[in-house]
Amino acid sequence: MISEFWLTRVHRVMNYVRDNPANDMWLEDLAAVAHSSPYHFHRIFKAVTGETVSAFARRARLERAAYLMKARPTRALSDIALEVGYPALAEFSRAFKHHYGLPPSQWNRRTHLNQVPQAVMQIERENSPSFQVEIRTHEPSYLIYVRMKTWFQVEVLKVGYKRLTEFLSMNGVDWRNCPLVGMSWDHYETTPLESVHYDLGFVLTQPLEANSPFSSYQLPAFQAVHAHCSGGLQVVAQAWNHLYNNWFPASRFEPRDLPAMKWFRQRPDQIGWHHWDLDCVIALSECTAP
Repeated sequence: MISEFWLTRVHRVMNYVRDNPANDMWLEDLAAVAHSSPYHFHRIFKAVTGETVSAFARRARLERAAYLMKARPTRALSDIALEVGYPALAEFSRAFKHHYGLPPSQWNRRTHLNQVPQAVMQIERENSPSFQVEIRTHEPSYLIYVRMKTWFQVEVLKVGYKRLTEFLSMNGVDWRNCPLVGMSWDHYETTPLESVHYDLGFVLTQPLEANSPFSSYQLPAFQAVHAHCSGGLQVVAQAWNHLYNNWFPASRFEPRDLPAMKWFRQRPDQIGWHHWDLDCVIALSECTAP
């Protein structure tokens, strides 16, 4: 069984890799992020995640690239390759093809790169409603979250939510008056389902020391697009599709190196776990490419 001590360090490195996709990902540097020796950390990271540090870093870069390709269909592959740490387009193309089975130049940036749940496929066949979309500015904030291995499966979320609220109550935090945020670095279209994680956390006004299975994350100030949705998971999925398939391609923005987020207008324990009142939120960067 992996100790809470090491689980926290592994999560710290995973967050660092996704925050900095263009950085060199030498084992020594990532072990330093975990405050560990490279030899021991290499073994423990694989024990926790099921993949080596280098394999995870490579997958995270390619998933980020696919994310950018989908949100900005006309952006040059060479620009995207450079942004995720591949200085040569040929190197990026080889890595992309090895990972997804086709070169990036042959992907239409719309079809799924991975097999997705049948429930999701049914949602995408439904007609998408209209969504209220607006851009907002967020101040820096601290989050205490629990990381779960799930693609937003309700029963898993309930367990994580209960543990998180109990932890905050034990530490004197009035979580009922704190914003609830879900964060996803992974997407079922580009990440294998067995590797998808979901973070559920509360925004705090000041830092709080967290012990595994809880972690902390500092969100910087950022500008974001919000799409409000109210209803079942089908409506939530359609809101994401609207942002990625319609809003981004028509905008001057592309996604920033931050997780996709759900900002809850009402907590699920208030209105039930089968109806959602939330904003689908994606942090924005100005697009410098045509």
